[in-house]
Amino acid sequence: MSKLSPKHQFRLERKYRRRAALKYARPRWTKATKLVQWGAIGFVLIYALLFMEWDERGSPFDEIRKTFFAGVKGAFSTPSPPAPVKKSDGNSRE
Repeated sequence: MSKLSPKHQFRLERKYRRRAALKYARPRWTKATKLVQWGAIGFVLIYALLFMEWDERGSPFDEIRKTFFAGVKGAFSTPSPPAPVKKSDGNSRE
């Protein structure tokens, strides 16, 4: 290797690095790792935003919490029964 010219040494090293990178590349592992990392980040942010009790004075996210849980409660609760309909005497036509 030392008998080669620096230009040729560089070419061989570059070719070796490229081939080694291709051989040891693990695209599924990299993708899974990224998904797990972003999932953990998202979980921590959502937990801190919606569920974590910051202190007894309240947190800056109280309005967001109230709005979110009101929406969830509205989506998963049964609707209120319909109000009774007042019947007209039949004289007016509408």
